[in-house]
Amino acid sequence: MSKHHELSQLINPEPASDSSSNGCIHEGLKGGLKGLLGKSLAKIGLSKSEQKKVDREQELVDLAVLILNQEGFGGLSLEKLTAKSSYSKGTIYNHFSSKEDCLSALCIRAVSSILELFKRALMFDGCSREKTVAVHYAYQLYARLEPTMFMAVLSSKSPGVREKTSPERTQIMDALEFEINNFSDAMFRNAVADGSLDLPSHLSIETLTFSNWAMSFGTNALAAGAAEATAINRLDPTTLLLQNIGILLDGMNWQPLSKDWDYQKTWQRVEEEIFADDIQLIKSRKNT
Repeated sequence: MSKHHELSQLINPEPASDSSSNGCIHEGLKGGLKGLLGKSLAKIGLSKSEQKKVDREQELVDLAVLILNQEGFGGLSLEKLTAKSSYSKGTIYNHFSSKEDCLSALCIRAVSSILELFKRALMFDGCSREKTVAVHYAYQLYARLEPTMFMAVLSSKSPGVREKTSPERTQIMDALEFEINNFSDAMFRNAVADGSLDLPSHLSIETLTFSNWAMSFGTNALAAGAAEATAINRLDPTTLLLQNIGILLDGMNWQPLSKDWDYQKTWQRVEEEIFADDIQLIKSRKNT
């Protein structure tokens, strides 16, 4: 059995649901999503020397993130990483074969962090559409917490970066990408299974997943990087993403529709019940 086939077996939606008095079906954490999120990509017993190398690499990734935040993509180089670290050039190259390989390591850090936020979002007590709104909240939260890393994920997908990334790291990146796509696929499959979403015959789950990601990434990227554009600054930045989510999911006819449900209240609940500590962290950064 291939690794991709094994991973695909985790996506087997069996939503445990009950109808609330307001008509929104609330899901438990049974089925494919829980199975997917409950398993890490790999659990490997490491020797002390191997653990030391892993710890050192995480230290170097932390330093690379600092350089990236301070100087942008153009300022990141293995030479600069060597100069700012306490390690020799040989040690640095023992971890990263190139600048692009280092950028891919940053991508792995970012996607892993995003997945952890998605897992937390899934703990929100709501119907399948509300849980999807919570995942969108988690995505924009990461964009606010780590705006440079948020954009680094896209840069790492370019052919020029991939061809200079080590095979081992490429394999990890591909596995993470597979996991995050399966995560999104499972959200839509669960909605179809609980009856809140009727999948049109001319569309696939994969198409909905791409549309969902494209809208969310595009909205977050534009809100952060082009805030002064007329198309953006004439709108309320606090509701921009939620409105786009509503347009997309209402267009899919995913119940309950925005006219029948207060998703602004859902958005506020997600912030207060799941991500209050993260919002406090953002506020504390602004005060320093």
